[in-house]
Amino acid sequence: MFFERHLESILKYFIPNTTDPNQVLEVIPLCKEYVRKLEIDQFLPPVKLDQNKEEDDMSDSGSDVGVDELCMHHYDLGVLTAALSHLEELHLTYGVKDCGMNFEWSLFDFTYQDCCSLANAFKKCHTLKDGGKQLLEGMSDNKTVTEFDLRLAEVGQESEYLINQALKANQEIARLKTLYQLPTHFMRG
Repeated sequence: MFFERHLESILKYFIPNTTDPNQVLEVIPLCKEYVRKLEIDQFLPPVKLDQNKEEDDMSDSGSDVGVDELCMHHYDLGVLTAALSHLEELHLTYGVKDCGMNFEWSLFDFTYQDCCSLANAFKKCHTLKDGGKQLLEGMSDNKTVTEFDLRLAEVGQESEYLINQALKANQEIARLKTLYQLPTHFMRG
């Protein structure tokens, strides 16, 4: 349990593009035989530079296309999950705890690259338990996800059915929100 908490602590405070990745890589050989469960209740995004400072630093000839997208990816767990040969449970929260007055929605962004990295991390870890029940538990708190591809997931049939029911409920909520946001002259018929 010490190794689990130690690794969780390192990952909780790891800031991509700022923290040295060797902090994680050096601890893996020490703890890989003992870590069965990781609960990371905050997964920090990279530090975003002040917008005015970024504009001053950019050259006139340089392109700023995609700068925000490149900067905002979280730590890639692929190397970690591949090395942890006894990992059975992984709980992640992409966000920042206790941000207080520094709150910004971007602190809770989950990018497309994050999604791909997480999927690859899961593929590399063959010891994780059936995540269907955990996914279903997470879906009960989430009312915004409307699509989720389970074709390649190894999820039990009952869990898959219940997840699809939760997704259908979220789709209906999204549809109703869209209807209520339409101007009234569209709804009169």
